[in-house]
Amino acid sequence: MRAILVLGALVDLVFALFLVIVLGFVLDSWNDRDPWAGPIVTTLWALSFLLSAGAPIVAWRLRRRSAPPGRVALAMWLPPILLTALCLIGFAVFTPSR
Repeated sequence: MRAILVLGALVDLVFALFLVIVLGFVLDSWNDRDPWAGPIVTTLWALSFLLSAGAPIVAWRLRRRSAPPGRVALAMWLPPILLTALCLIGFAVFTPSR
């Protein structure tokens, strides 16, 4: 169980680092021609960052309080699964057209 949690923490931290790297694109969306792009992209970015950076902390607290192992694993793995599913759906539905 500990190996799954450590792997989940690493995945969450990689997602958080990726989100820090793409912060420039998020800030650039405020200069987009669509007025809704900046606030929507920034809100989704902040929500994603909070989920991926906060998941290891929540899982650690649940583990310290002797929560069931399934709940701890869910707290650790749910953010990367949701973010990956959201990205796949977004790329499938809104593919760039030429």
